[in-house]
Amino acid sequence: MKKVSIEKEEQLLRYLDGELDVKTKQALESQIQGSELLRVRLEELRMVQSILIQKARLETPSKNFTQKVMSGLDAKPVVSLFTPRKGLLLLLGSIIASGIALALLSAGVFDAPTAPLVLDSPLKTDWIKVPSVSIPFNGKVLVNGILILNLALAFVVLDRTVLKPIFQRRISSSI
Repeated sequence: MKKVSIEKEEQLLRYLDGELDVKTKQALESQIQGSELLRVRLEELRMVQSILIQKARLETPSKNFTQKVMSGLDAKPVVSLFTPRKGLLLLLGSIIASGIALALLSAGVFDAPTAPLVLDSPLKTDWIKVPSVSIPFNGKVLVNGILILNLALAFVVLDRTVLKPIFQRRISSSI
């Protein structure tokens, strides 16, 4: 399959944009009429150009767009759900819970590799037979998971209640 040369394609694009002088335009039109390849390529370029023109049209904003934007510039930012006081109390509680869990873990409370968790049913009757359910779990994994979640929560609370207000104050004072 033959292709149009780059120079000829650029000339076709300039022809579509109306940038050719009269003599070059007439010479190109006679070449287009004599070549099926140039006619097909010109049609392809016309379709691409029409699609690009349709996509390039800007949408007009609503009449009160500028007014909404300008009035929003003076609005106060939305206040966080965490107040610094509540956040610091939550952070303190998280640190205390992590300390207790670490103390229990280091004391060897959860040294047993697995311990069964027995769930006996209070319904002991002759008519209903409920089997005893035993769920094995690893105490170390449970406590380590709780510690990791607790520390992640502590970092989020620290960021939202302590660090974010500090940096917002710095930004507003530098402006």
